[in-house]
Amino acid sequence: MKLTEILAISGQPGLFKFVAQSRGGIIVEALSDSKRSVVAGNAKVSALNDIAIFTMGEDMPLANVFELIYSKTGGKPCCNHKASNDELKAAMKSYVPDYDEERVRVSDMKKLFAWFNLLLGIGMTEFVEKEETAQEAPTKVVTPKKNAKSQVTVQESAMVFEDAVEIIEPAKTTKSKKAEPKEKASEDKPAKKTTKAATKKAPAKTTKTAKKEA
Repeated sequence: MKLTEILAISGQPGLFKFVAQSRGGIIVEALSDSKRSVVAGNAKVSALNDIAIFTMGEDMPLANVFELIYSKTGGKPCCNHKASNDELKAAMKSYVPDYDEERVRVSDMKKLFAWFNLLLGIGMTEFVEKEETAQEAPTKVVTPKKNAKSQVTVQESAMVFEDAVEIIEPAKTTKSKKAEPKEKASEDKPAKKTTKAATKKAPAKTTKTAKKEA
């Protein structure tokens, strides 16, 4: 079971597991005694995975808080939620030293400890999912070897290659100019035909004129 599947319902003690959707809300099952009940649609329901506590730095997800308590207690139950306020505060300080003492109330500590002991009682020993741990792990920095090209070098060489292609493109226009003499030659051919035609017609006119004079 994951913390995303475990629900805390405002105004009701304990924790619950989602069972099904109903017309008026949802059907849940109590983790303590497996009894099922219907929760109204307007009730405030939160998955444990969405809950965090205030610290002096960033808010700490409940899963990480449970991990700290588990490591501090050695996998044993934590402080009883029915203990005195001083005992609860002292236990909280030992589990999460940097918790915000002004914003984390005693009632919050009671819920936190009661939930942890309940989850431990049903056999939960891991609270942070492995996928989340992998995402939160710091990125390993690898020092490049000598004479090894970095990604930036590869990108820069690719950009240079693109510029080289643009410089070569005008050469294609130069090749097209070679076809110009053929066009001029084709333009000269009709001119030669016209000259021959004019030479043939000229004698014909002269012959006809000579007959009339005779």
